[in-house]
Amino acid sequence: MSGPRTPGRRCFSYLLRNLFFSSFLLSAARTTSAEEPPKVTLERIVDGRGNRVCDVAKASVKPVGVTRSAWVVRGLLRDDLVLTFEAVGNAARVYAISLGGRAPLRFETAGPGGRVTVSSPISTFRYFEQDLDRKTVRCNLSRLADETDHGLTRAAGDYLEQGLEGDGISSEELPVFALSRVEKRPPLAVPLTRRTVPWTDGGAEADDLASAARALLAR
Repeated sequence: MSGPRTPGRRCFSYLLRNLFFSSFLLSAARTTSAEEPPKVTLERIVDGRGNRVCDVAKASVKPVGVTRSAWVVRGLLRDDLVLTFEAVGNAARVYAISLGGRAPLRFETAGPGGRVTVSSPISTFRYFEQDLDRKTVRCNLSRLADETDHGLTRAAGDYLEQGLEGDGISSEELPVFALSRVEKRPPLAVPLTRRTVPWTDGGAEADDLASAARALLAR
């Protein structure tokens, strides 16, 4: 038979109920977020004559307090170029770039103008955004990119050389911008003409590209 309920036991019981209720709410929030379908946009990049350059799937989801997005660029290189971005409120931001499903090179910041932490599968390097053009920063970025995937710097250079950044650098494209400073290329003698058009009639090919972007957000 249980003894009398002392103030201490009542307090413990109250805390236990609150803990259970909080866990229930957290689980429900995760379930709700998981059930929210990502928004996916399919685009086709064409040259001045309307010829296909590459296709891009852009997927994003915004559970409470978090923004997550993933871009899959197909056709520009032999492998898919993948760019992902995650922001928690107005503070931490995590960017990543990878090729063909291999290990990503990660960039983490605490906000605009702050210190950037770059991580390969082997090592980590930190720098400030305003120092990106310093030789020591470029050398270390090159080292971490090689530790991750030898094709990353060339991929970033090809991406910007083809003019895929549009009118400016999006959040997802920050790794491209950083790595392009490692491999500086001379400007093209004749600038390329590029257009982005909606891609809504791609059939199974478009569905596969959209699924690849959605799968990145489900990880």
